[in-house]
Amino acid sequence: MSLADSVLAVNNDLPIRTDKPVHSGKVRSVYWLTDADSRRLIQDKGYDVPEDTPLAIMVISDRISAFDCIFHGEGNLQGIPGKGAALNAISNHWFGLFAENGLADSHILDIPHPFVWIVQKARPIKVEAICRQYITGSMWRAYSKGERVFCGITLPEGLSKDQKLPELLITPSTKGILTGIPGVPAQDDVNISRSDIEANYQAFGFEKPQDIDLYETLLKQGFKVISDALAKLDQVFVDTKFEFGYVNDKNGQSKLIYMDEVGTPDSSRIWDGPSLPRR
Repeated sequence: MSLADSVLAVNNDLPIRTDKPVHSGKVRSVYWLTDADSRRLIQDKGYDVPEDTPLAIMVISDRISAFDCIFHGEGNLQGIPGKGAALNAISNHWFGLFAENGLADSHILDIPHPFVWIVQKARPIKVEAICRQYITGSMWRAYSKGERVFCGITLPEGLSKDQKLPELLITPSTKGILTGIPGVPAQDDVNISRSDIEANYQAFGFEKPQDIDLYETLLKQGFKVISDALAKLDQVFVDTKFEFGYVNDKNGQSKLIYMDEVGTPDSSRIWDGPSLPRR
């Protein structure tokens, strides 16, 4: 079986040395390296992280995932050949633009192969950071049923489907099942408000209250960088999801970074602009 075929499948049995369970997600698999291998890579490659930082090899597949389901095609096709490498390349491009514009770092330390990222272990914030420029998707479904408060934000009357919103809105949801938070059901992907986060910031993984402002700033800045770049191609950045976490810099100071993927078709809606045919 070729590498491409094995990556197209579950990809949790690749010959990568690890002493921990392999985390095989819906699209990516994560191999946490041994402490010795992490230290050796940090020293050999000169990564700008503390020498005891745990590293992982993250391998992306070509699988298609939506609404917590992995899609299978005819002939046991388990994905779209080349999709994984394309998603990695898209995220790599946007992370590079974030760096050029002086935004926060990401979890990616190295890209040795189109299927592969070498990443540092982060302390994740348990919030799906969602930014919306248009009313569509779940926001429109709620609005069309008469709901006017969405994630603690009061929406004006008279909005139409797919209309541009008066301002860029942040509509977070839970990442994973969180328990013991007043007013927040113990379910994955539950809409929450900023006041929910403020009242329970530690339960959501924030280290200090002011980091709530920082995550919103980084979300808006990242959204603008991608939106401005896409506008030059007559593409409309409709909405997106970012994820954030904490790592320590070489001095041991905690800092907030971008995690997961950014600006991909898996995490974002992107529409053709007026001069392009609508699909």
